[in-house]
Amino acid sequence: MKITTEQLPDCLIALTVEPEPERVDEALKRAARKVAAKYTVPGYRKGKAPYAAVVRAYGKEALFEQVVEDMGDEVYKEALQESGLEPIAPGELKDVTFDPLVFHLVLPMPPETDLGGYRSVRVERAAVVVDEDAVDKELVKLQQANSDWAPVEDEGAQYGDLVTMQLNGAIEDDVIVEDDAFEIELQEEESDDFPPGFDAAFLDAKAEDTLSFDLEYPEDWHSETRAGATVHFDAVINSVKRQELPVLDDDFAPLVGDFDTLEDLKASIREGMLEELQSQADNEYANTALGQMIEVATIQYPEVLLDDYTERMASEQKSMISRLGIPFNEYLRLIGRTETEFLADMRGNARQQLLSDLFVEELIDAEHLQPTEDQISARVQELLDRETEDAEGLRDLLESAGGRHAVMHEIERRDAVLRVMAIADGTAPTLEELESQAAERAAREAAAQAAAADDAVDDGAAELAEPANDDVEPAEAMVAEEG
Repeated sequence: MKITTEQLPDCLIALTVEPEPERVDEALKRAARKVAAKYTVPGYRKGKAPYAAVVRAYGKEALFEQVVEDMGDEVYKEALQESGLEPIAPGELKDVTFDPLVFHLVLPMPPETDLGGYRSVRVERAAVVVDEDAVDKELVKLQQANSDWAPVEDEGAQYGDLVTMQLNGAIEDDVIVEDDAFEIELQEEESDDFPPGFDAAFLDAKAEDTLSFDLEYPEDWHSETRAGATVHFDAVINSVKRQELPVLDDDFAPLVGDFDTLEDLKASIREGMLEELQSQADNEYANTALGQMIEVATIQYPEVLLDDYTERMASEQKSMISRLGIPFNEYLRLIGRTETEFLADMRGNARQQLLSDLFVEELIDAEHLQPTEDQISARVQELLDRETEDAEGLRDLLESAGGRHAVMHEIERRDAVLRVMAIADGTAPTLEELESQAAERAAREAAAQAAAADDAVDDGAAELAEPANDDVEPAEAMVAEEG
């Protein structure tokens, strides 16, 4: 076959394949026999018309079309084998020309990444500071969590009080609530479940009070069946309770945990907040640095790869929405997007993820970030130590070839993110240092493999030196017995 290739933009290759004329002639004759057997050729019985008669009756182009159908896949596979090309997805047949028969295809090839001047990227780190007001607010939450609810005897209910009641509510004959032990903590903010004014209707209520009132849902209420409707409520108050907060002093600290003083508790809250804020800041820093490095890199990929990323991302999003019990059309309505806009959003997100994956994949090689077997084993054990229900099942999974590969990939991604941050803040080792470390590691691994091979040879020689079967008597003894 005559094969020519042409490099196109975006990792595409134009592949032109011209089969041998003799092979095409044979294929045309076979095609003619198929046509003659299937269709009537004037002047001949089915299956008996000669090649020339079939060409006159149906035209040579019709036979070429049959040839393309018959030998297209075979020619494509042979062309890939002869050219040595390895596309990442099936090629697309763009055109076929006849006389001579030539196939014109476009092949999507693996992506290409040039990291460019990624090591020159620098990003300033912002200092992480804990807001003392946030510490105080967290302390108040703990105070509320350790509070008691005491009955209110003389006063009526106020905002913040806990009211328990028998509650019935209906829109005409449609009952929307019927609860003998309905409980609500009265809030000034409007509720998403009841119409405006619901909480306010119970202000000043006392135990054993009976209330009846009507409220109206707004016309723009999120539920179309209730929008603009009037609901009638009947309630019998069972109890009104008010929160009694413990005093925030040193005696409060042991109620929350192993703390001697209130200052110890606040220090623990502050430390936890600092860790969380630092983690958030690190994620933002890594994303910013990675984004800037991608900008200085040159990354090319075929469109089919982005199509695949988009399809998988959209499928995962739809599955998540389905698991939440929300119909997809309802989800689109809630977010105010059409399906076309949704897919466009997914494609934008998929492109960012694809660029990130391709950059990191190349970075792992450039920075010699491949983990050792010991590191993979240590991570496997770390994951197993966390498992409390099915450790053996998890062990089988993680110790499989696929499981260890997944763990390796996780370690590579983690180390790549750490390296991106180190490069961006100027603390990363130089490439010369990394190459030296990689060479030393390769030498150690080679020595270990050689030692293992020597041990295997020694063990084999020892086995050969031992008797094959301990139950077989020595030849001398056998001779003696026979004598």
